[in-house]
Formats: sequence, C-alpha cells, structure tokens
Amino acid sequence: MPHLLQHALLHSLEDVIKSAPILLAVYAALYWLEHKMRAAPTLLEKAQKVGPVIGAVAGSVPQCGFSAAASALFAEGFLHPATLVAVFLATSDEAVPLLLSGGLARQTIFLILAKLILAIAGGYLLKWTFFRKKYHAHAPVHVDISHHGDHCCGSSAVSAILWRTAQTCLFLLGILLVINLAIELAGEDTISSFLLGGSLLQPVLCACIGLIPSCAISVLLSQLYLSGAIGFGGLVAGLSTGAGFGYMILLREKSSRRRALPVIAATLVVAVLGGIALQLLWG
Repeated sequence: MPHLLQHALLHSLEDVIKSAPILLAVYAALYWLEHKMRAAPTLLEKAQKVGPVIGAVAGSVPQCGFSAAASALFAEGFLHPATLVAVFLATSDEAVPLLLSGGLARQTIFLILAKLILAIAGGYLLKWTFFRKKYHAHAPVHVDISHHGDHCCGSSAVSAILWRTAQTCLFLLGILLVINLAIELAGEDTISSFLLGGSLLQPVLCACIGLIPSCAISVLLSQLYLSGAIGFGGLVAGLSTGAGFGYMILLREKSSRRRALPVIAATLVVAVLGGIALQLLWG
C-alpha cells in the first residue's frame, strides 16, 4: 500500500508540475478579462430583456463568479429562470485552463462551443415552454461576483494570479492523487465500468456529479476526461450542471428554494439530454 501511494503521488506531482506554468499563463489572461468585465451583474441584469444569449456568453467566461452573481440576481427577482439556466449550462469553471494545460486546445474549443450552443438553445426552449411566466425586477441588489471575497483574488494582480494558480494546483493534486490511487488499486477497466464507460447513461451519472456545489468538481471531471474514464458527452453533461456555489446561493434562503428547485431540475434535464446527444455524435 505505501508503494502504491508513493507511485500515485509521484505521478500526480509530475502532472501538476507540468500543468502549473500553463495554468499560470491562462490565469494571467483570465485575470485581465475578469477585470474588464466588472460590470457582470449589470450585464446579467440586462439579460432579462435580451434573453439567454447574454447569460450564456457571460457564463462561458471561465471563472467562478458569474454563476454566483446570476444566482443572487435571480433570488432578488432580476433574472428570468431560463436565463439563469443558460448561465449554469455555459459555466465551466476550471475545466478550460485544465484542458488547455493538458494539450487539448481543439477539444477545449469544441467544449466551449458545445456548451454555448446548449445553453442558448436550452435557455430559449425553457423560456418559451417550462418558464413562460415573466419575472419582474425588484429593488437593486449589490452582488459580489467573487464567492471568496477579498481572499479569492488578493490585493494585487500578481498575488491574485499566483493565488488562483496555487489553488487550482492544490485541487488538481488532490483530485489526481485520488484518481491515480484508484487506478492503481482497482485498475482502469474497473474505473471505466463504474463510470459506465461507453454507455449512454454516463452523461446522466456525470450530470449528477456536477450538481455537487464545489469548484473541485470541474477539476475532477476534467481529469476523468483526460484519463479517458469519461467521454466528451459525459464531460459536457457534468460541467453543464457544475454551477459551483451558484446552487448554494439559490438554496440559502427558504423564500427562494421553491423557485430554485425547478431551475436546478431544468438544468439537470437539459445537461443530460445535451450530454447524451454529444455522446452519440462524438462517440
């Protein structure tokens, strides 16, 4: 057992060390982009008039704050539920930088496009059918798009980039250690079987995993995809429900729980259907 743990730890550290420089570069670019979009709450508020397109585009930016901001705005009556679903479906959190660091630029582009199309199509379909009731804005709400507050980004650009890179590397190390140890103990065939490898039910399982309110879920799903344990359809389904702390904000208050459950259910259904369709197309 100690030998297996050492072997898994060495493999995990090797992968993290290889990924760290690329993650650092990606987060430097994302830091600039995030600070160019400080008006995200205002943008999402206007999305009620424009529709799920703006919500989907906002959610496509690979950072953790938009789903939380959208949930807070929805709880205050600013967003149509279909727009919130579009934000959730488009969100990928840490998956984009991790896939890029794994050398999968082509798959990353396909992932962003697939989730964007799924978010827009699903958002409009829900707006015209399941969520036909109109929602009206209430009093203005001040939203902090960072769910960690000042501790998330630090006091300067350099500390913000280094902190986010270190956070992701630690998440990555933990997830990789668990995956590599599981592979060492159980074997790749057993892991693939557990995750319904090659089955159209895999997106259902991945979408349910994505509902867990944690930023680590996008790291887990990305590593499962990189290791070949799940397919592209499963990855899309899991990331489409992976709204991180957005669900926690929705369910925090009793008054908003009744409105939140249909949103979460709709997100799950659209994510599963989209994942199954992509599993059929991607193979």
